[in-house]
Amino acid sequence: MKAAADYSKSQGGQTMLVRFDGKAVFEQYDNGGAIDQPQGLASGCKSFVGVAAIAAVQDGLIQLDNPASEGIAEWKDDQAKAAVTYRQLLSMTSGLTKSVTGKGATAPAWKEQAGKPMATKPGERFEYGAFHQNVFCYALTRKLGGETFEAYLKRRILDLIGVKVEWRLRCDDGNPWVGGGAWMTARDWGVFGEFVRHGGNWKGRQIVDAKLLSACFQGTEQNPADGLTWWLKSPERAELVREIPLLSEEWGAVANSDWLPGDLVAAFRGGKQRLYLIPSLKLVVVRQGSNSQGFSEVEFLSLLLRGKSEGK
Repeated sequence: MKAAADYSKSQGGQTMLVRFDGKAVFEQYDNGGAIDQPQGLASGCKSFVGVAAIAAVQDGLIQLDNPASEGIAEWKDDQAKAAVTYRQLLSMTSGLTKSVTGKGATAPAWKEQAGKPMATKPGERFEYGAFHQNVFCYALTRKLGGETFEAYLKRRILDLIGVKVEWRLRCDDGNPWVGGGAWMTARDWGVFGEFVRHGGNWKGRQIVDAKLLSACFQGTEQNPADGLTWWLKSPERAELVREIPLLSEEWGAVANSDWLPGDLVAAFRGGKQRLYLIPSLKLVVVRQGSNSQGFSEVEFLSLLLRGKSEGK
């Protein structure tokens, strides 16, 4: 753990936390990181959307394979958009115009994002971006009967496990940039990971149905290594690795590793923010950082799990 933390530090790492079998067994803070300091999660916060979606299924608000036009009435008269399902929004296969990258503070309102033209047919290909999740939340909010997505997530999940999320980046309408606008401490992100590792159970209370939650960890034909807002340790075809930048630049080496545990899943993205879950090893690992472009996923995990550099 120390070797992995020091490697992370050398690559701009600010926090590293390890939970084993439900208990925090290692913490290290560097480069300005601190126990009580919230860190930007970048697209790591997309995982909140996936878990909230499953809670909404459990609550009878939506069904994953139903059309999102149930909530977005203006989509009903658009043949292509009328066919987009909640699942396709969550798996980034909806066909929506690719979102801009960068700060959500300059992002258009959710309604405007939903009004963007389609780029491809629904289900045709995987296209990474935050518009999918923002539009999903726009649709879900229409089903919540006056409660915002932010309030629903807080009431239904976060308050029950005792963690806080700060949405510091918002869209033009004031709604959170759910694809990357959240800040959270390493300890709180670790608790969220523990809750998910336990199949939606927290301290004996089943907050989210475990069987329903498993849908988050099922890949698609368009990208087998991406579930519903969680990345998976699932082999990828060479052509997909070449076509999808996130695979060629970051996750492909994990997905196709011949030694990493097959049940490894992660929430991650910009700045190399990472929340790893490995249920078979009873592990939850948080890594947060800044200016971490040289950070190697496989090197970090090799030091952590095998105590040696990946190439040795």
